[in-house]
Amino acid sequence: MPIPQAKTESYPKTAKDRVFSVMREWIINGTLKPGEKIFDKEIADYFSVSRTPVREAFQMLEEQKLITVSPGRESRVSEIDPDSIRQSYELLAVLEAMAVKFAMNHMTDECILLLKDCVEKLKASIAAGDAKAANAADHLFHETILRFSSNDFLMQFCKILETHVARIEIHFFSAHEMPDLLSASVTEHEKIIEAIQRHDIEAASCTMSENWLNTIPYIEKFL
Repeated sequence: MPIPQAKTESYPKTAKDRVFSVMREWIINGTLKPGEKIFDKEIADYFSVSRTPVREAFQMLEEQKLITVSPGRESRVSEIDPDSIRQSYELLAVLEAMAVKFAMNHMTDECILLLKDCVEKLKASIAAGDAKAANAADHLFHETILRFSSNDFLMQFCKILETHVARIEIHFFSAHEMPDLLSASVTEHEKIIEAIQRHDIEAASCTMSENWLNTIPYIEKFL
């Protein structure tokens, strides 16, 4: 199981949470590949912890369907499930359309600037052909709106779904060029910002929903 040699120092949490957060990131960004075996002893050695917090982290990852655990046998990174792709995107289309509505009354000039900066980073990443950076910029755009929605339940639900979406997009965007989709995403993000600035709740929420739904046929084409 090839895991990074450099230690990660940016997760000041409990041992269980630290293992969970780092492994979740490895699964999303492809450091740990779909179907790859993972070993609790190797993970425990990497983090300099006992196997107990590692097994607890494995349980959390299994609950989010990121790994499969067979007690007494082996654990593996979950394969990307074609059936879950449409489900994840359709749910996010509904939930984040709601998030825009909740966020509208909390939007500030600072938030607008943050959203515009995300779009500029997305454009730069697309121009550089950097799928991971493009995904990070896109994720930050949606995360910013969720944060300003001030709805903790909505944020938690979306975070789990976006974990799977980020993994899907990094996997497919790294393997296939999708300039039309990425350019369309930039345009949709700009339309969301413009609608927010006009205080047009319906236009902003509808465009947010379209932003998620329009991705589905591009991904499914390569399944």
